[in-house]
Amino acid sequence: MNPNPSIAIIGGGPSGLLFARLLEINGVTDYIVYERDDSAIPGPWQQGGTLDLRPSSGQLALRRADLFDQFSKFARWDASCFHMLYPDGTTAIRHDQERDAPEIDRLHLRQLLLESIPAHKIRWGHAVRAVERRKADGSQAGSENGDIVIHFMNGTIASGFRLVVGADGAWSKVRPLITAAKPVYSGKMFIEGRLSHDNPGYATAKELVGPGSMLAAGHHKKLAVQRVSNGTYRVYFGLQAPENFYHHRECSNGPSGDEDLNNRTEQLRSLLLLSDEYFATWGLQLRKFVETAEGPFRAWPLYRMDPEKLCWSGKTPGVTLLGDAAHVSTPFVGEGVNCSLYDAVVLADSIVKHCGDGAGFDSSSAEKLNRALEEYEEDMLARGRDLIERSTAMEKIFFSEDAVTGVLEFFKSFSEKSE
Repeated sequence: MNPNPSIAIIGGGPSGLLFARLLEINGVTDYIVYERDDSAIPGPWQQGGTLDLRPSSGQLALRRADLFDQFSKFARWDASCFHMLYPDGTTAIRHDQERDAPEIDRLHLRQLLLESIPAHKIRWGHAVRAVERRKADGSQAGSENGDIVIHFMNGTIASGFRLVVGADGAWSKVRPLITAAKPVYSGKMFIEGRLSHDNPGYATAKELVGPGSMLAAGHHKKLAVQRVSNGTYRVYFGLQAPENFYHHRECSNGPSGDEDLNNRTEQLRSLLLLSDEYFATWGLQLRKFVETAEGPFRAWPLYRMDPEKLCWSGKTPGVTLLGDAAHVSTPFVGEGVNCSLYDAVVLADSIVKHCGDGAGFDSSSAEKLNRALEEYEEDMLARGRDLIERSTAMEKIFFSEDAVTGVLEFFKSFSEKSE
């Protein structure tokens, strides 16, 4: 491997790994992926839930990467069924027909992508502390000139890249090279728990959720349950709450840390069950999920970028963003990972178009590379703004007083537009 690759990919999530795979199959092997995790083995908080991949974006991306057959081994088409309920537990929508939006566990998608590129192309244990531009004399440069230097938390640095791709999520360390814009808190969060096979609430989940997903919404709250590949369920309590409403500790510090985390979980459970502000007045079957969800609970505060600030196309040579690093949105249209995977397709296509494939790849021409980035960013930023706006609109519906009516009206208007 070239010790000084031309392309640095920051982040080994779906978009970063798929971009690496697309470079690889186009013969562009002059890249390296820097990932903060120490290895491919997930930590206790890295299991993740499940993702649905859409035909024209996520599935298309895997087809372009020659990975669709492998994806099909993990994909669960029956998990595309869904059930929506009113807060009292009565059914609003029950869709038992399979849609062309199969689910795949986050872990399985990552495994699939990791196995699709050479193992030596990934640098594990490289969490990024900062990314900056430096002039030849070592002084700090502006945003449009100078060498890009990556500082890692492990004390090492890397530089000399023609292109740095930030695929490092909502709190991207690469983004400040491009824009001062940051994600803002939406005022909503999910609290996550689980239902194992021997959980007292498991039978209720099988009845209401089945192989797919269920959601209940109204009174400015949301409750969602989703089955994963091993047959267990993830439970998400959606709340309007301050950003600091609930914190979990990423790592417990021995028995005392575990005890503290479990105590916090039970305190929160009591609040959710007993307060009219939360789920005290909801139907008995829905309250069953609150009563039985296994902890320790984890908080997922939801953030989004301001779509009006996604306007930097072509302004920062030699650096660009993929996925949530560019256009993080709240997850209420279910297209975040799909949009991110499609970003990787558009960026890879643009680079091959302007800089050549493996047979004639030219990373030395700044002009060609900048044209590729500008073309990619014009497309990506437009799609990103649209995703954020649609997700925000659906977020308002889900957290309204009469959420089910809003969702039904949305589906009706969508069906009429499709006719």
